[in-house]
Amino acid sequence: MIEQGGRGGVADYTAQLAGALAAEGWQVALATAEDNLYPPMPGVTVHLVFHYVRGRTPAGRAVRRLGLGAIVNGLAFLAALPRLVLLARRADLSHTQGWEYAPLGVVAIICLRLAGARVVQTSHNTFERGRRLDRTHRLLARLTVRTIVHTQADLARVPREAEGRVAVIPHGEYGGLAHTGGMADRDAARAGLGIAPDAPVTLLFGNLRPDKGLGDLLAALIRLPRLHLLVGGQEQGALAAARARLQSPGLAGRVTVREGFLDMREAARLFAATDTVALPYALASQSGVLLLAYGFHRPVVVYPVGGLVEAVLDGETGWICPSPDVDGLVGALAASVEAGWPECRRRGEAGAVLAQERFAWPAIARSTGELYCGVLGLTPGANGSASGVSEAKK
Repeated sequence: MIEQGGRGGVADYTAQLAGALAAEGWQVALATAEDNLYPPMPGVTVHLVFHYVRGRTPAGRAVRRLGLGAIVNGLAFLAALPRLVLLARRADLSHTQGWEYAPLGVVAIICLRLAGARVVQTSHNTFERGRRLDRTHRLLARLTVRTIVHTQADLARVPREAEGRVAVIPHGEYGGLAHTGGMADRDAARAGLGIAPDAPVTLLFGNLRPDKGLGDLLAALIRLPRLHLLVGGQEQGALAAARARLQSPGLAGRVTVREGFLDMREAARLFAATDTVALPYALASQSGVLLLAYGFHRPVVVYPVGGLVEAVLDGETGWICPSPDVDGLVGALAASVEAGWPECRRRGEAGAVLAQERFAWPAIARSTGELYCGVLGLTPGANGSASGVSEAKK
C-alpha cells in the first residue's frame, strides 16, 4: 500500500482500509512519510519511505520562504523511489492511494512496472482542480492493472484507457475515526469557540480550497442572518480568496475560523459545536468529510454534484440543495435552520446508521481483496483473503 503524505484525508482512508484488509487476513506493508500520523495497526507494517520539508524546522521554513518547498520535496520523492521499488518487489501487488503531484506519480508507477510490480490505483478524485492533467491521468490509467473509484458518478469521468478495468468500491465509514477524537460536549464546545448556545451553526471542514464552496457559504450567510458559520481546516487558497468578504460588516461575529492542520480531538470539538456540515463543492467524487460528519452524527448539506448525492438520503440524513449555486444553498440551509437542532440531531443519527449499513469497512475490504485476487489470478478465501498466496507475501 502506497500513501505518500502520511496525514490528512487520504491517510485517514488508507489507515482504515489497511486495518480492515489485515483483519481479513492480508499482510499489508504500508509505504508512507517518515513523519506520518498513522496509529498502530495490527497486521500492517509501516515503512518510512518518503521524507518532506514541512516547514516545522528553521531550515524547512527557510526553504519555503524561498519558494523552494515543492522543488525540494519533489527531489526527495524521486530519491525515495529505489526504496519504494525494493518494497514493491517483495509484494504480490502494489496499491497506490493517489499522488500529491500526478506527473511524479507517473514516474513512480513506471519504476514499479519496470521492476515487475502489478499496480492497482485508487482515484479518490476523478476530476481536475486548476491546471488540466488529463494526459497524465490517461498514462496512470494505462500503467495500472485496475482503477478503483468510489461512486457510480465517477465512471463517466475515468480515462478511456481504463475502460473495462474500473471497479466501484465505496468510500468507507468514519465512525471509528470519529471516536478517536473523543466525545466532545456540545455546549462546552460552543462556549470554547465563542458561539451562542442557541445559534444555528453550519460547519465547513477539511482542506480549504476555493472549490470547496466557502465563497458560496459566505454569500448565503448574508441572506441568512440567524446562521453562524464555523470553518476548520488547512488553508489552501479559500480563505485568501474570501478575505474581502470575510471582512463584510454583515458577517461580523458570525464566522469562526480554526485554520491549520486539525487533529481528530480538535475536529471532534468543531463537529460537536455544529448543527449541520456543509459541502457546497463545485466538484466532487465522494467525500471523506461527508462520512466523517456521519461518524460524528451530524447531517450534511450538499450540492447535487458528482457522487455526493449517492451517500445522502434527502430529508433523512441531510439536505440536498435543489441546485449547485447560492440560491440552492440558501434554500437548504434555511430549511435546516427552520428544522432546528432536534431535527438536525435526528438526521445525524440516521446518517450514522446509513454509514454503518452501506459503507462498513469489512465489506469494503472484502471487495478490495476480491479485486486483488482477480489481478493475481487467485481464488478468494472464505474470509475474503487470497487462497494460494504465500505467507511471506500475503
